[in-house]
Amino acid sequence: MAWVAAGAGDASNLQGIVLVEKTQMIEQYFPAVQKFTVLELGMVLLPVASQMEASCLIIQLVQEQTKEPSKNPFVRKKCALLSEPSLLRTVQQIPGVGKVKAPLLLQKFPSIQQLSNASVQELEQVVGRAVAQQIHAFFTESR
Repeated sequence: MAWVAAGAGDASNLQGIVLVEKTQMIEQYFPAVQKFTVLELGMVLLPVASQMEASCLIIQLVQEQTKEPSKNPFVRKKCALLSEPSLLRTVQQIPGVGKVKAPLLLQKFPSIQQLSNASVQELEQVVGRAVAQQIHAFFTESR
């Protein structure tokens, strides 16, 4: 039985992949592992027949990363990573940010720490100058 957790490429695009070697023993646990991996961790679960198949798949993933990212089937889109509702609600509470601008900000700055450390110029690219100044003031005056 082989369990391989592989983080491939840019962490902002690909969270990770869990490769599971399908054996008779794992058959009984596979549904639970699949549920945990996909629903709880938000990762991709790929069953493989052997360790050789797993190594070939990892090589293919690495080769695909060097090609055009938009055509790579193994790379998630950034908006798919936005799965934390509490984070979204928190960002919506920042003055000047609402339901439309919060997801846009979280696509560019996936954590509160990144958002709070962003410059006015970086924020301006996402939400415009006036709101960028409001966000920056919110974080700098709160410190």
